[in-house]
This record gives sequence, C-alpha cells and structure tokens, in this order.
Amino acid sequence: MKIAKTVAFAAGLALTATASAQTLQFSAGAAGPFDSAGAIGDAGNGSFSFNYAGAAFTVGDIVFTGDLTDGGVGTWGSEASVAVTNPGGIVGTVALGSGTTFAGTVAVGPNTITGGGGLWGNDVVGTWNFEFFESFDDAGIDATWTNVNFDFYDFAPVGPPASTFVGANPNNMQVEPIGQSEVLWYSFDLTDGAGALPWSISTAGSTNTGGSFGDDDTEIGLYDAAGNLIATNDDEDFGAGILTSLLDDSTVGALADGTYYVAVGNFNTVYNAGFDATSTSTAEGTSKVTFSFVPAPSSVALLGLGGLAAIRRRR
Repeated sequence: MKIAKTVAFAAGLALTATASAQTLQFSAGAAGPFDSAGAIGDAGNGSFSFNYAGAAFTVGDIVFTGDLTDGGVGTWGSEASVAVTNPGGIVGTVALGSGTTFAGTVAVGPNTITGGGGLWGNDVVGTWNFEFFESFDDAGIDATWTNVNFDFYDFAPVGPPASTFVGANPNNMQVEPIGQSEVLWYSFDLTDGAGALPWSISTAGSTNTGGSFGDDDTEIGLYDAAGNLIATNDDEDFGAGILTSLLDDSTVGALADGTYYVAVGNFNTVYNAGFDATSTSTAEGTSKVTFSFVPAPSSVALLGLGGLAAIRRRR
C-alpha cells in the first residue's frame, strides 16, 4: 500500500509554485518522450543532457514545465521525479509532479525548484544531465514526460523580512495571535558561543483550531542572515501526537555567532531559501515561541566576577 507523506529532500532541492524574479541564464529542454520507469539508474528511465558554455553564475531558482502522461499502472503524480547532475557530478533530486493517481496527460508547472545554490554553487559550466525516475516503482513504465524544460536563473540575494527582535542569546517566550495563512517572523543574535551550547526553539503551548490536519499543529523554519534555510520542523513527535514544533542542538547542531531569523506558521507552511516562507493554513489561534539560549561559561564567569566587584565596592 502506498502511504502519502512529506519528506525532506536530502539532496538539497525543493519545489514551490512561485515564479522566479531572478535573471534567466539558460534553458535546458527537450521534446522527449522520456519514460519514468523506476528508481534512479533504472535502465528504463529516460534522460537528456545539455551543455552550458556561458559565464559562471551562482544557481538560483530553476523553473520547470512539462507534460506528464500516465503509464496505466496506478502511479502517483508525486512520484514522478528528476535527478539533476551538474558538470561537477553532484546530483540533486526533486519530485516534479504532485497528487495521487491521474489519467491521461497533465501539464505540470511552471514550478520553481529551489536549493540549487547551496547544492551546486557556481559550478555550472559544462554538461548537465537530467534523469527522470520514480520515487515509488510500480510495475512497468509508471509515466512518460514530454515537452520538458528547465529554466536556470541566477541567485539574487533577498533582504531579510520585517521581524520582531527577541534579543541576543534570547531566553524568553513570544506570545501573539496568528491568523490563517500567516507567518510570524522573529530575529535574534548569538554571541559568545551561545549557539555551541544546548539550545532550543519551541512552539510548545501554541493553540490553534481549524486546520486541515488537526489542532495545535505548527511549523517552524530557521534562517541565517543571508537567507539560507538552516532547518525546519513540522512535528516535534508525530508518533506521540505532539504536533507543535522543535528545533534544537541535538537535531540541528551548533550555530555560529551571528544573526538568525525564525519563521513560524501553522500547518501547512512551506519553507525555502531566500527567506521564502508561505502558509496555506486554515488554522488560527495563539502562537507561543520559546527561545532558550545561554551564553558560554566564560561569559557567565566574567559576569559573575563583575557582579562580585560591584558588591565589594559598595561595602
């Protein structure tokens, strides 16, 4: 039995339905047909190559369009995927289709693939390869692609969003209303190695109703000052029924000193690089975000000595 679930793309690519505002650098396309028959590397998968001989640039958005035809074996649209290999041999994978079973031919896109900059940087000159594959292999040819096109745009830095600053090495809770399709933004600074110690950002205690999945269902995304998406979390523990969200040092790792941004929404909120956080949630209620950071022991010690000196001067 197939199970519909949301997964993170380990290769660093993700799909959105937004249009790019960056500069088009090149287009790689072909008429096909290209069979999407099995897992990556399956001999039945269709593929094509494109040689880019222009100037180097840092990859931004990649906008995809194509036509997908059902192979008659009960495949899902969300299983139709592509493996994109840059000239340096680094592979990124992403699902191009969406939804469950379909019949006939459907137009897919324009959909925007993000994350290419973090994956490939500016290693773009040379031959690119595009292999169409299935994330779940049904018997036979699952589907066939025709008229596919990938538009490659350069990366354009995006300024940070308006946010509520919660302090340096914050250790506090932010409580405010959150409406349907709303994303709340917070920012904070880390100094003195606070991000190398145990830390957490949690939405525990948030309450919301009217969502498509359940009550009190939140999502959270963490960005650095350049708009790189560091981590996201939907459910702290889905199996235990904890639908609020948690990011901490045990799952994300240490954070360097600097400025960070947190985007909080109710399910379903989608996070992409470039401070791109959008929510289609029908839930509303009260958001609670707890920031738990502490300064490094050396800083604590210095503060303690300063306090002692002040006490002695008053005697």
